[in-house]
Amino acid sequence: MSEQKQYKRVVPSYLKDFKCIGGKCEDTCCAGWCIEVDAGTYAKYKKVEHETLKNRMNQDIVDRKQKATDAFAAEIQLKNNRCAFLSEGGLCDIYSGLGEDHLSHTCGLYPRTLNRIHNTIEYSMTFSCPEAARQILLQKAPMTFSESEQLVYEGIISADVDLNVEKPREWQDYFFMIRDKAISLLQNRAYGLEERLTHVEGLMLGVTELAQKGKVKEVPSFIEKYTGEKFKGEREVDAGILIERLYFLQQDMELPSERYEACLHQMLEGLGLTGETTLQQAYKLYIKGERGCFKDFLEQKGHILENYLVNYIYERCIPLDGATPIESYEWMLLYYTLIKVHVIGMGMATQTGKKVIQEEQAIQLIQSFTKTYDHNDGYLSYFVD
Repeated sequence: MSEQKQYKRVVPSYLKDFKCIGGKCEDTCCAGWCIEVDAGTYAKYKKVEHETLKNRMNQDIVDRKQKATDAFAAEIQLKNNRCAFLSEGGLCDIYSGLGEDHLSHTCGLYPRTLNRIHNTIEYSMTFSCPEAARQILLQKAPMTFSESEQLVYEGIISADVDLNVEKPREWQDYFFMIRDKAISLLQNRAYGLEERLTHVEGLMLGVTELAQKGKVKEVPSFIEKYTGEKFKGEREVDAGILIERLYFLQQDMELPSERYEACLHQMLEGLGLTGETTLQQAYKLYIKGERGCFKDFLEQKGHILENYLVNYIYERCIPLDGATPIESYEWMLLYYTLIKVHVIGMGMATQTGKKVIQEEQAIQLIQSFTKTYDHNDGYLSYFVD
């Protein structure tokens, strides 16, 4: 990213209230995945004079040698699947002993995500942090976005995309129009959430068809006129197949998150799959829950899933993550349906399905689900043919 170029910066409304809660966090970010150290921070670590930390760094930070890059020069060892510098109290020994300026760029940035799209740097946060998930999901008012000054180090960019906005030639060049429309459709609370999803489907399908017919120039007019009111969605993910694969996933694979494992077990319990219930009977229980506890959940706490979908679109630069807009939508629908299956099963596990899962249960589910599936492709591939 050129330092000379001036960028507009956009932040979502939830980000201003985020603050790491450190040792009070119920699921540390310093465990379960590779912890990267950038070249600049690694050079600092080599000059540390703090005797105890110096010895620990020599022992627990591994140089990548020939594989080293500026962004990933070294790696912190994991001990019992936790960062070697994570204290028993859940605090970072590097932060405590040397200060915030000695954190690697990865540690200093997380759970924030930065994307550069054309002339804009977009800030967002990932659900894999429990406190970030709370800030994002529990807002009852629709999520908004506004311009801001630089908030953190901007050397780590997740998505770095150039668009021909001034002279559009491909459907991707209309990205901002497509995404803004998708978000406005999802936030139109005159319709139920799942009806809003079908409206987004129609948007993505319409843009895809225009692109495939070589009518890219008609995309702006289509977006401007499209309301989604008359579109009846046809795409769906077979929940019965997802239930079956979740059942075998628990048996076949070791899950990295105890928090997610607890949610998965509760979901299977609610659908009778921890007993002698067949998969066919479990699906019937799912349908019952869809009409009962899930309907109640949407009525009482629908903003949680709305915020999930809006942040999903914003953070992942939807629909640029797919070969076509409709393919991008189908991936989002898979994620949504997986979460829906869990919400229903967990609701069914609370006294014959008459109760709705509580906010903290929803936070635990979406946070641990994201940490499990987004940080290890092996788990998500379990659901893709």
